[in-house]
Amino acid sequence: MAYSFRIFDSIEHVDLTEWQQIRASCNASIFTDPRFIAAVEASMKQVEKFWCIIVYDESGTPVASTSLSAVTVDVADLADPGLAPIIRHTPFLSRLRQLKLLIAGLPVGTGHHTLALTPHSASVQILPMLDRAVCDLATEARVDAVVYKEFGEDDLNWTAPLLDLGYHRIRTPPMHFFRPVFKDFSQYCAALKSHYRQQINRSRRKLRDGGLEIVVLCDPEEILQAYSSEVHALYHQMADRAAIKLEVLPIEFLHQLTLRLRGQVELLAIRKDARIVAFGWNIHAQSSYHAMYGGLDYHLNHEFDLYFNLIYAMLDCALAKQVSTIEVGLGADAFKAKIGCYSEPLYVFAKGRGLLMSFIVRTLRRFLIAQKPATAPLHIFKDKSPSVLTKTGRRTRR
Repeated sequence: MAYSFRIFDSIEHVDLTEWQQIRASCNASIFTDPRFIAAVEASMKQVEKFWCIIVYDESGTPVASTSLSAVTVDVADLADPGLAPIIRHTPFLSRLRQLKLLIAGLPVGTGHHTLALTPHSASVQILPMLDRAVCDLATEARVDAVVYKEFGEDDLNWTAPLLDLGYHRIRTPPMHFFRPVFKDFSQYCAALKSHYRQQINRSRRKLRDGGLEIVVLCDPEEILQAYSSEVHALYHQMADRAAIKLEVLPIEFLHQLTLRLRGQVELLAIRKDARIVAFGWNIHAQSSYHAMYGGLDYHLNHEFDLYFNLIYAMLDCALAKQVSTIEVGLGADAFKAKIGCYSEPLYVFAKGRGLLMSFIVRTLRRFLIAQKPATAPLHIFKDKSPSVLTKTGRRTRR
């Protein structure tokens, strides 16, 4: 079958009927939603350029799509902790720190890809055509490397043709999930062994005894009024402490999400004397709930267990919605294992452009992105029945 493609300079120029047709056919995630992509495009001023691609079969039916962006990254922010100081302080390597990438995906960390393709069985034919368009853009943008991101283990079979196109599959930090097998947070706590339940109760008492309150804002106007630049500074506190600095989100991005994904964005906030001292941005999309971005006042974190209480409150909200998938985000591996999360690895596909960058990606790929193994689940529940210990609610990645 002969395939063709069209390249668009923005999601705003795409035929949304075609884009949504592809999304619906493969049950693509909320992160391929044109509204989410538009929020990224409208707010990420540091991104040099955006594109969208749609692939068509010989009858003109749209069969694949993806968003792309050209960005410059500091390799030292992403590299293995053992390699990062060497990159920063070695004169030769320091000249290679700032790399320009063409990302097939979004320049924000979501744990999801934006490559929608149907049927997956046709990826052997479709991906080479799509990649031809991607590589044409890479040449035009004069990038150092091309990266497809971020894929789960369920995606490895249908994305395997990328390996034949010269890409290297690189493992990245895992995504954490919580099994939605409880009707609410109280039932979850009752199912825990006493030691783990006491830890949660101790943290929650710190909030109550300190006079702090938890609020969940869903109305866009209320969110925009509450989420000021002073509150956004708490996000920077958390981002500055991250072991891997994926990106720094501007406040405009979170405002754009609120306006464009009306009714699906929640701002979970912990307030002390009417001041927000911790928050989490969460997205509810049909049968899934995603913990996205957060921030907190680290001067108060130990006293009130702000981070722990944010996660507990997020789980409370997610369980109340009776979703089938709860994503708890990246990082904080040990803590998330202690509350019953399991993790799944994520992968990117990368290919250097030119002899030097091809050599660097090929030989150093395991060190260019910090890697962590998936965390083994802990036995924290009194009941060891399969409904509690198996991956109930485990998503299928598209």
